[in-house]
Amino acid sequence: MNRITRMIAICMTALWLQGCTVISQSMMAEALRDVRFPQLSKDADTYRGQTVILGGHVIEVRNEARQTVIVVLQTPLGSGQEPLPPDQSEGRFMLQHEGFLDPEVFAKGRTITVAGKVTGVVREAIDRERYDYLVLTAREIYLWERVEDLYRYRSSYRSPLYDPWYHRYPARRYRYR
Repeated sequence: MNRITRMIAICMTALWLQGCTVISQSMMAEALRDVRFPQLSKDADTYRGQTVILGGHVIEVRNEARQTVIVVLQTPLGSGQEPLPPDQSEGRFMLQHEGFLDPEVFAKGRTITVAGKVTGVVREAIDRERYDYLVLTAREIYLWERVEDLYRYRSSYRSPLYDPWYHRYPARRYRYR
């Protein structure tokens, strides 16, 4: 009986951990896992054609003739593949997506996790300083919900046990007197 309980616990843990990722299992299996972002951006030619999983915060969206380019402030990923706060950034990267992505949906400050193929490095200016951007071709994009949207949902939710006549003020504590 103890062995069966152990096997059930292992299976449940595996199923629980599988549900923690926002990128598909096939992409997770294909992606490089042991490469840090600074090394990846420094040696982009070495990793050309490899799939990586990165995350961060949208800085800019550029819609071009046949593709959309998203400039992302990279941050390390947490345990659920959610990007950490922007102050932990290790650099920037560009994500190329074939087709149109609405800049209002992928607005500045939104948080994304992506699986993409490394295609190289592009040098552009930030203010007057030259900067080398790692360039990825998007394979999967996960757009995280805005924190304020989550708060708005939670604050508008009412429990089925909600009593509209109940107030926390002492003078109105009882519904009927």
